[in-house]
Order: sequence, then structure tokens, then C-alpha cells
Amino acid sequence: MMMIGILIIFFGLLFLGMPIAYVIGIVAIAMLLMGGVPLEILIQRMFAGVNNFSYLALPLFILAGSIMAQGGLTRRLMAFSSAVVGRLTGGTAITTVVTTALFGAVSGSTVATTYAVGSVLVPRLQEERYSNSFIASIIGPAGVLGLIIPPSITMVILGITANISIGSLFMAGIIPGVLLTLALCLYVAFIAKREGYGEIKTGKVTGNELWQTGKTAFFPLLTPVFIIGSIFAGLATATEAAVIAVAYGLILSMIYGELNFKKYKDIMASSAVTSATILIIISAANAFTYVLTVNQIPAMITDFFLEFAASPLMFLLIVSVILLILGTLTEVTSLIILLSPIFMPIAAEYGIDPIHFGMVLIMNFALANITPPVGLSLIAGCNVTDRKMGIEETLPYILHVLAIVGIMVLLIIFFPAISTFLPGLFG
Repeated sequence: MMMIGILIIFFGLLFLGMPIAYVIGIVAIAMLLMGGVPLEILIQRMFAGVNNFSYLALPLFILAGSIMAQGGLTRRLMAFSSAVVGRLTGGTAITTVVTTALFGAVSGSTVATTYAVGSVLVPRLQEERYSNSFIASIIGPAGVLGLIIPPSITMVILGITANISIGSLFMAGIIPGVLLTLALCLYVAFIAKREGYGEIKTGKVTGNELWQTGKTAFFPLLTPVFIIGSIFAGLATATEAAVIAVAYGLILSMIYGELNFKKYKDIMASSAVTSATILIIISAANAFTYVLTVNQIPAMITDFFLEFAASPLMFLLIVSVILLILGTLTEVTSLIILLSPIFMPIAAEYGIDPIHFGMVLIMNFALANITPPVGLSLIAGCNVTDRKMGIEETLPYILHVLAIVGIMVLLIIFFPAISTFLPGLFG
């Protein structure tokens, strides 16, 4: 009976539009009151939720991404992408996807990637007569490449919460990220040809142009190499690697001369707000998880899966359906904190590799990030395309993209080697 009451309160507050951190906190308070537990426990558990050295990586990766977005790295990555793929059919749209993938490998943030790339390329796409519905359905979902391709802030949160090696998660995301990038490139090329979008560029890229753009993009592209390499070489933890990313981004930005004092102040302020928002959600979700554990709810969920999911494959499919449903109602960070401590022990019971299961969760979180009505990357894509645009205007293109990402989720589930090959090779 308590569980039904919790669900009614939780989803009722969500539908009323209350921020997820407040929803989680209120439900946790209600459960404590019903159980006669002192409310001091709530404060203790909220503090304990963020009292972890590893969480220092979050604000640092967010800061690094903001510095690189404002410091001239985006423009150099875009020029390199355009030189490589810009003369293909739908070249500017393909450039958008490739630039997003490259910037995602630098920033680690989905929404930051969408805004950084979109602010530069959306006006160009509109000039080439791409429809706003198509632009938003690409620039938003392409932003989730920043969630999959390392370094990824979402992977950091999942690694800490579920006690999975962050370095191994970073390596596991490379092949899925590349495959999804290729799939999106093929899709936008097909749509551009069918709808007659974009300019047809007949000239061939010269060797000198490729050399010059590659040279300017070389140092920004070294960012993920330094981050992942330092972790796997045992030279740095994820938190220390985030410090390296901040320092490297600052050095490059100063060399390029595109980061003045006003930009620096704006970067620090926006990074602080974004970090605080995420950490508040984490602290509230930790208290909520504690209350669930005290009430034996994770044990009930475990018994349910062990009884009705006859195989590891069935378990992964059920988890994916649950995440798809919940992903339409709330944002990714809260899902990670709430569900990964519950699902990880069950995955272990089925003998599922933690890296494989971690990537199944990551791919489902990517799908959740573009699924209406609370797909943050899709909302960001609409906002950067046209501030008055609603997510319903992305139809039918967004349905195609959802199908592509959904197929990627199934590939990760049915073929574990896609995510475990590189971690096994370098582990």
C-alpha cells in the first residue's frame, strides 16, 4: 500500500511540473513520516550522497566543457569536420553530426554539446533551406553523442554510483559512439537527398585544406586522449583527469586568444549553476534510495526479476522498457542515482558483465534524453533552432532518430562485445 502511495505522489508531482530534486525530496520526507523515522536522517543522507571525493570530477568536467565551448575549440572542430565530410550529400548536416561527436569527445556534456555546435551551425543549416523540424531533430539527438563518447559526465555519475570503473566505461563508449555517429550520418544524408536539403558542393577538398584544418583541430582532439590515457596509465584518477582537462582547455583557449575575462566570468557562473543543479539531484536521490532500502523495496524488485525474468537477456530487455517509460517522465541524472544501485546487484545475480550492463544503461539514458516530453537534448535542440519551437514540431524526423538509437540499444544488449571489447583489450 505504501508503494502505491509513493508512486501516486511521485508521478503526481512530476505531472504538475515540479523540479525532480524537489519531487524526490518530498517523497522521501513523506516515506520517513509514514515510517515514523526522524527527519534528521534526511539531511544526513543528503550530505552523505555528495560527500565523495570522486564527485569533484563533475564540476571540473562541466567547467572543462564550458571553457572549450567558449575558447575557440568548437570552430576548429567544425572546420575540420566540414573539410572531411562537408562535400557529401547533406554535407552541412553531416558536418553537424561529426562536429557534435568530436565536441562530445571534448566536453562530455549533452546539452553543452548541443548548444555549442548548434549556435554555430544552425544558422548555416537554415541558410541551406533545411527545415527547422529536421534541424532540431538532428542537433538535439546528436548531442547525446556527448553522453556516449568519452569523456562523459553521465558515465562519471554512473561509475561512482554503481561502483564501475570510470576508465572502463570511457573505453566501452568508443565503439557504440562511433557506430551511432555513422548511423546518424547515413540517415541525414538520406533525408537530405530525398528532401532536396542543402547545397551540393561539387569541388573536391584539397590536400592543403585538409592539412590546415586538421592541424588546427589536432590539439583539441588530443583532449580525450589525455583524459582516457592518464586514467588507464594509472597516472590520474577520473577527478585528476578532469583537472587535466580544465588546465588543457585553459591553455588552448589562451593560445587561441578567444577567452577574455567576461567570458571567463560567464563560464564560471554557468558551470557553478549546472554543477549545483546536478549535485542537488544526487543528494536528494541518495536520501530517497536510503528510504527505499530501509523499506525493503530493492529486495522486492530483485525478487520480482529473479522470478519473472528467465534469462539475463530478458532482464536487460525489461530494464530497457522500464528506463524508456521513466525516461519520458524525468531526467537522466535522477534515474542513474535512483535505479543503478537497485539494478546493478540484480545484474550481478544474472552474471552480467558490469561494463556491459553499464553501457546498456548509458544507451538507454541516451534514448531517454531524446524521448518526449522530458528529453533534455531534444528540448535543447528545439531551443537552439527556434526559441518558440515545440518538440511536437520535430515529427516525423524525431521518430526516425528514436528508432536508430533504439536499434543501437538492442545491438548493445544482444552483442555485448560491442561494449566490452576495448575495456577487455586495454584492461
